[in-house]
Amino acid sequence: MKLATLNVVKIFFICVLLLFLPTGEHQTDLIKVGTVTNEIRMGQFAGNRNLAMGVKNILEEILIDLDYDLSDRATKEINVRLVFFDVKNIGRSVGFYHNDLSVTQIIAQGELVVNGKVAKRTTQKGESKQISTSTLIVADDGTFNQQTASIALKRVCENIIKDLLK
Repeated sequence: MKLATLNVVKIFFICVLLLFLPTGEHQTDLIKVGTVTNEIRMGQFAGNRNLAMGVKNILEEILIDLDYDLSDRATKEINVRLVFFDVKNIGRSVGFYHNDLSVTQIIAQGELVVNGKVAKRTTQKGESKQISTSTLIVADDGTFNQQTASIALKRVCENIIKDLLK
């Protein structure tokens, strides 16, 4: 009876240890978001640190959604450079009819660094459009729209991650 109880206890402890040991597959999914730099030269976002921090947060959110584990000790790192950000306003008015199209364009370069060496580079372009139509004469002021920029940034970040980690 003592021998059977001892074997059950051994099996229990072995099962518990196997549950808590990290597997090799889990370790390969560790990744971190490295530096996000804003290298935009012209426009209202030139050198804006808040934009770089926002992009870093978007990258982390996308990686978590794709089931990657974020860790500061990861050997894989994604670095991003924002190189272009522009809002193009294309509008036309005929009498009292107004049609306005705003296109937000963002270009970013990403690189995957594994063990301190660049493994892959990519350049991605993101675009978001906003169309407004009215029957009044509306001034074309060219203001920045937060929602269209956010959509374009998310598209760029998704494209960078998917291209680097495929």
